[in-house]
Amino acid sequence: MSGEKIVGILGGMGPYATIDFFSRLVSMTPVQKDWEHLRIIIDNNVKIPSRTRAILYNEASPAPGMIESINNLASINVDFVTVPCNSAHHFYDQVVEKIEIPWLNMIEIVSQVITGDNKSRPLILGGYITVTRKTYTRYLPDAVYPSTRDNELVWSAIEEIKLTNGLSTESRSRLEAIIHEMRQEIDCVLLGCTEFSIAYDGHSNIDGLKIVDSSTEYARATIDFAKHGG
Repeated sequence: MSGEKIVGILGGMGPYATIDFFSRLVSMTPVQKDWEHLRIIIDNNVKIPSRTRAILYNEASPAPGMIESINNLASINVDFVTVPCNSAHHFYDQVVEKIEIPWLNMIEIVSQVITGDNKSRPLILGGYITVTRKTYTRYLPDAVYPSTRDNELVWSAIEEIKLTNGLSTESRSRLEAIIHEMRQEIDCVLLGCTEFSIAYDGHSNIDGLKIVDSSTEYARATIDFAKHGG
């Protein structure tokens, strides 16, 4: 459709989450014909260095690879880029200074959804960077993060989804036990890792608490920006 923006996805962080995000974009776009869908170009760049290892072990930063991939997308007429990985947004400020097209900020978008729903104390279920660097606190100062012991279980669940594209009953039970224990401290659950979007697809709540799914909200904002601009 004339006037629509071409969407770029910098994916591969991880691959299953990229597939899931693309699927959400397609399924959430209101169309009646194939050609009414958005034009989307994906760089599933699994060779970008680990976000977690860059922080945890002072290994290579992912920022240069992200900059290169985004500018490659810009060179083939992509209008803006999405990066369906919460942890990657830790490097957002470093990257946006050196890219040629806008990068929609998932952390800001998802935080606005939470505050717009009159919530302020989400439990952040996320990867190592997201919770240890308290990525969401920039926009949600009252955000709650699991204890170090509980986060080990959260990170183990993320790795399970990365490897299997699913979550075992045992791992799911452990996660939900963490949520139940913290129930009095929180007012919603934020799936702050796009792998969890796969495991909890179709779920609207856990233990009676509303789920805010970062991947779904990011997809919704991407569609809106592609169709209507910022």
